[in-house]
Amino acid sequence: MIKKNDGDTKAKIIDAAYKVLADIGHEKASMKEIAKEAGVAQGLINYYFPSKEDLLFELFHTETNRYCDAMKKIDEIPLSQTFIRDALKIPMEMVNSHPEWHRLRFELFAIGLRSEKGSQEIANSLQSGREQAIQSMSKLTLGDNVNKDAIASILIAILDGLALQQMTDPEFDRDSVYGTVAELLEIYVAVKNK
Repeated sequence: MIKKNDGDTKAKIIDAAYKVLADIGHEKASMKEIAKEAGVAQGLINYYFPSKEDLLFELFHTETNRYCDAMKKIDEIPLSQTFIRDALKIPMEMVNSHPEWHRLRFELFAIGLRSEKGSQEIANSLQSGREQAIQSMSKLTLGDNVNKDAIASILIAILDGLALQQMTDPEFDRDSVYGTVAELLEIYVAVKNK
């Protein structure tokens, strides 16, 4: 059983890893730097996380949950003709308000693809994202002929791709692109509901 203090220490280590990895990346980050940022002995990090990979994937899991919680704001949007556009504004703005999260996400994707455990962590993260997207879509009137899981997978791919472009291309016209994605989704929903 983990004592409350132990949980606080573990959370402090995860938060420090988030900051260090987002600032300097996985390759340059060391457990020593993470320990310094967390204000704990390096051995304490090894107590909670036997390897750097274990810490990275715990961080990935924690941040996926935080991101999905933030995306629940979509559930607060009233159903209207602009629901899809309004819903897409949330992930669009999150790229600006939390660029470090997206940088870390892409880095962890790359790291995760190199190991079986990492691939499983990515799959779990994507599944959480699909579940959140399906929950958000539940406000829309969608017939039984709509494969909600497929739409959720497509949305995640689109949003990850748009986030990458938004972060790397200063000429990226995010409003126009997200608006076009909204139009495509609106057309799809209209056609499927005929």
